[in-house]
Amino acid sequence: MKKVIIVGGGIVGLWCAVRLRQGGAQVTLLEAESEFFTPYGPTASAAAAGMLAPIEPRASAHEQLALESFDMWRDRQPGAEWADGVRFDGCVIIAENPEQAAQVQANAQRLGRGAAALNPSQFRKRTGLEAKVETGVFVADEGIADPVRVLSGLSMQARALGALLTFDADVAEIGGHSVTAHDGRVFEADVVVAAPGVWATDALKAAAPDLDRVTAGKGQLIAVETAQPLGATVRGPGFYLARRRDDTVLGATMEMGRTDRRPDPEKGAALFARAEAVLPGELRLVERAWAGIRPMSPDGWPMIGPSGDVLIAAGHARNGWLLAPVTAEIISAYVFGAEIPPEWAALSPARFA
Repeated sequence: MKKVIIVGGGIVGLWCAVRLRQGGAQVTLLEAESEFFTPYGPTASAAAAGMLAPIEPRASAHEQLALESFDMWRDRQPGAEWADGVRFDGCVIIAENPEQAAQVQANAQRLGRGAAALNPSQFRKRTGLEAKVETGVFVADEGIADPVRVLSGLSMQARALGALLTFDADVAEIGGHSVTAHDGRVFEADVVVAAPGVWATDALKAAAPDLDRVTAGKGQLIAVETAQPLGATVRGPGFYLARRRDDTVLGATMEMGRTDRRPDPEKGAALFARAEAVLPGELRLVERAWAGIRPMSPDGWPMIGPSGDVLIAAGHARNGWLLAPVTAEIISAYVFGAEIPPEWAALSPARFA
């Protein structure tokens, strides 16, 4: 039986723990922060919107992997401990003009996924919003996860499968076959997987040099209310609007190189103004905002594979939630010595060498 240590207990680390246990590995997960998940803490996964959005208006480099990961979310939801934290209501993309709307529809159809142009009446039915929108496109394959609920559920699932999850366990030293916590505990394994988000320590970077490529991208979210419960997620020019399990959020800003988690009122006001310009009078502020720090790779796609003495799963940028399941599949293949298909190998950190 393979013994694996995972450093990092966000959405990527937890998915890896579940998948590796399902594959038969003995798994120990170490997380520096508390198991009390909150959007106001340093864990980027808890502060995220939880968007599961694999289809973009135009072609992208790893779009098939994004769709593969989205399908894993949907296929593995039934019966999972986190099942009530994820919905698949689709998304309405508001294009800036009819030509862009046609492009969105064509791109989704090229990928073999359902997409349909909406007239203003259909837009209102899909979203519950009253604004008159002429350039909406409904994309069926999109979902939303409630971060706090799903992180808690994944923790329960991992433990039910037999993984050892240890929170409040900051790492002091790391090697290819062992990890030492700050309190002196030593954890030994056949393989170490590092999924630290943006907060990689010098010790982690010494063991996995490619973690030094990860930079910070601050993203701010705002809680809002709508007159009627929002239906499908809405993505418009420079904003998105998503209803989660217990709230509705407007997102999101992007500030590269920022690691402070204080909401910026001016950035928040600009974000609200972008939504208000497209959906006038539809949103009411709830006086609740927060910011998370996204781990950004140089090209915006994750680094998954060997780096130095360990395996890494890092730099997921805006798509940590969407890509967590396929990341876990790739890490599992490396751990168990399975074949790595070219589309998975393309995400290796070696692409930056």
